[in-house]
Amino acid sequence: MFSILAFVILVALVGYWSWARVWASPVHQRSTLVVLLVMLLLLVYTYRGEDEFPGADGPVMVAVAADVSLSMGTLPDPATGSDIGTRLERAQRVLLPLLANLSAAARPTMISVTAFTAKSETILAWDDDLSLVREIIEYVLTTGLLTEAGSDLGAALNGVIPMIESLPEQYRGAEQTKFLILISDGEQNVTRADSAIAIAKLQELGVKVIALHVGLSDVPEGLPVYDENDDFVGFEEVSGQIFSVPDPAIMRIIAGEDSTQGLFVQGESSDAVATITNFIGLQTGRSAADKLRLSALLLLWALLVWTLLRWL
Repeated sequence: MFSILAFVILVALVGYWSWARVWASPVHQRSTLVVLLVMLLLLVYTYRGEDEFPGADGPVMVAVAADVSLSMGTLPDPATGSDIGTRLERAQRVLLPLLANLSAAARPTMISVTAFTAKSETILAWDDDLSLVREIIEYVLTTGLLTEAGSDLGAALNGVIPMIESLPEQYRGAEQTKFLILISDGEQNVTRADSAIAIAKLQELGVKVIALHVGLSDVPEGLPVYDENDDFVGFEEVSGQIFSVPDPAIMRIIAGEDSTQGLFVQGESSDAVATITNFIGLQTGRSAADKLRLSALLLLWALLVWTLLRWL
């Protein structure tokens, strides 16, 4: 937007100078050249970096592992009028804006997507087509996607390791920072795989874990049952239980205590997207840059007014 306005001002000035032939006057030749150079520099500045996120250079590699077990389909009583959605939908409302931020970044981005219950399955290998990734996260990741029941965070962690090891050789080393966004309510009822060994291996490969936890601890959540008119009639009983109890503690353990190597984020938090974006290195705070561009634009207008008054 800034660059468009600056370009309009520049065109107006050039048009006015051409009409008034201000360069024909020996008195104004030098000042005309100076003003033109300043205008060009300001135009380049307002254009440079616009719609880009500042931050570290280099590629961004993000592996997404999403829990698609039945508990991720739970929600609070719809009769209360809450439109919070299911746990998986809450996670998607964090991931989709995050993808927009990654798309706006001036850094190469590769993303892989896996889904897990008691087992882990690759949905999308590494791909730089973020529009495809968005479609998969929005429409493919659904509860019931995998036939095997249960939920095993260890299976998710171990399932990501081959994905990291399949990266191009120049990206595999620990010096190349990679991220795993692990999405779950933390409710684990299967423990076939060893999470601790998997976490150690991921750290060895240079992977930073972002534990995106979804699930309300103070509001009962269950699988909704609707009648033929799509009216809510109650919650379905699963394995002798009606309500699903999330476990943020296990997600905090997976994120680890070192805030530089891991991050715990509550999906229902209003700043979840910004927190993850900043952790990855794509700062969302662009107010300082915007102020500088606005100052440059105001100066452009001032130069336009000054030129009109000087040579009118």
